[in-house]
Amino acid sequence: MIADDDALGWDGSAAADAYRGRDMRLAEQLIFPAVLRRLSGRSGPGRLALDIGCGTGAVAARLAGTGTWTVQGLDPSADMLDIARADRPHPRVSYRLFDGRTLDWLADGSVDAAVCCLVYCTDPDDGRLAGLTAEIRRVLRPGAPYVLADLNPAATGVAFSTLRHGEPGARYDDGDTVTTLLRLRDGTMMTTATHYRSLDRYRSFLTEAGFPSPTVELPTLAAGGPAGAAPAETRTAPYMILTTRA
Repeated sequence: MIADDDALGWDGSAAADAYRGRDMRLAEQLIFPAVLRRLSGRSGPGRLALDIGCGTGAVAARLAGTGTWTVQGLDPSADMLDIARADRPHPRVSYRLFDGRTLDWLADGSVDAAVCCLVYCTDPDDGRLAGLTAEIRRVLRPGAPYVLADLNPAATGVAFSTLRHGEPGARYDDGDTVTTLLRLRDGTMMTTATHYRSLDRYRSFLTEAGFPSPTVELPTLAAGGPAGAAPAETRTAPYMILTTRA
C-alpha cells in the first residue's frame, strides 16, 4: 500500500490522526451534497443506511442529521472508528469494526440504502472489493440505492486545491499504486497511496455483483473569478459518483 518511504497506509493510528485533520472542503462541496440528494426522501423511522468505510464518520453523521435514517458506519480501522465516535457521535449512528469484505450480521434484503465514499481507491485487493460489492448487493432491499463515490480516474496528476492523486503526465493501469497527496487543515500535506482503477473496472465491480450499470456524475465547482486563476476543480472533476440500485 505504500508508494514511497514517506507515505502512510490507511489502517494505522498515524494515518487516522492525520486524516482527522484533512481539508475536506472539496468532498463537502462535491461528494456530500450528491450523496444526500440520491438518498433524499428515502429516510424514515427504522430505515437503515450503511456508510461503508466510514472513516472518521463525516458521511454517517450527515446522513443521520438530514432525516430519520438509522446509520451503521463501518470501517476496518479501529483507530478511525475511535475518532468517529469521539468527533461525530449521533444517537442514530452506530460505528462498527468490520473486515472490509463481509456483512454477515445483516440479513438478505434488510438494508434501505448504502453509500461508500473514497474506499475502493484505498484497497489494493480486487477480490476483497468484489466480495464486498456482492455483500452490499445481498443486504440491500430490492430497489434500494447504492452510491459509490471515489477518485475520478480521468483526473490523475491534476493538482486540485486539497489533493492530487498521481504524477502529472503519468499513465496508470488497473491495480497500479498511485502516490496521493491530501491537504490538511494546517496547510501541510499528507502523503499516502491509492490504487488506480478505470471507470470500466468500477462498472464491472457493480455489474458482476448483480447491480445494473451505474449512472455516473462528474461534479465540478463553478468558477468564481478569472479563468486563469480558477482552481483545477472548476475544470476537472476530482471525484466521480456512481449510483445504482439493487
